[in-house]
Amino acid sequence: MNPDDDSESAFKNLVLRSCPFHDGETIDIAGIRITRYSGEFWTSAQRKASSVHEISYRACFKPQLPHFFIKNLTGVGSRIYDPFSGRGTTVIEAGLLGRQIASNDANPLSRILTRPRFFIPAEKQVAARMAEIPAGTGERAEIDLSMFYDQKTEGEIVSLRQYLINQEETGRIDSVDSWIRMVATSRLTGHSAGFFSVYTLPPNQAVSPERQVQINKRRKQVPEYRNIRDLILRKTRSLVRDLTPEERTR
Repeated sequence: MNPDDDSESAFKNLVLRSCPFHDGETIDIAGIRITRYSGEFWTSAQRKASSVHEISYRACFKPQLPHFFIKNLTGVGSRIYDPFSGRGTTVIEAGLLGRQIASNDANPLSRILTRPRFFIPAEKQVAARMAEIPAGTGERAEIDLSMFYDQKTEGEIVSLRQYLINQEETGRIDSVDSWIRMVATSRLTGHSAGFFSVYTLPPNQAVSPERQVQINKRRKQVPEYRNIRDLILRKTRSLVRDLTPEERTR
């Protein structure tokens, strides 16, 4: 990008380079005339994103979208700010591209899901920490979750939750605990054997206990035991499989 260009000219030049056969369309929004461009701005070969993005979140967008603008309109070391960060797609992609980041979101889940992916522990550290955490298979949640979880699985989840709360309250939580919390949060419910729950709606959709009872009846299913330690380690391996040594240390 030419530093002498104003932002509108720079964006127009980017659009024309990326999709040269499409002219801008002038539209009116609240009395303001703006130029709208539409087209295919990246090819199928450019659609593969880093595995570290693979965290489900409601209304999230694909990382190729911020990648396109960050790569073409900013330079290495530039600061990228996302005021509505969600699962952290924009700032994580910015980090992968060597940019400085700042993010904000009213939902505390955003920090839980985003920050750990900037401080990724080694798999052996995660395994060692999981081995230290009491399994607590007899623990129960404060509300009835029997339509989602096998009793032993529920006990493991509640025990892990209590451990993480205690670590937070005593100021002992570290990057390994934060990573485990992030992965566990993303695995609570879903529609495959990779989640802690029995088959339910995808993790970016909410379902009430009453609705889950109906799903169980319709599918003739009951919650089966899921080993949450194994699932957390499996998801850890999946999330980091694409990362280069350089990306891990940025």
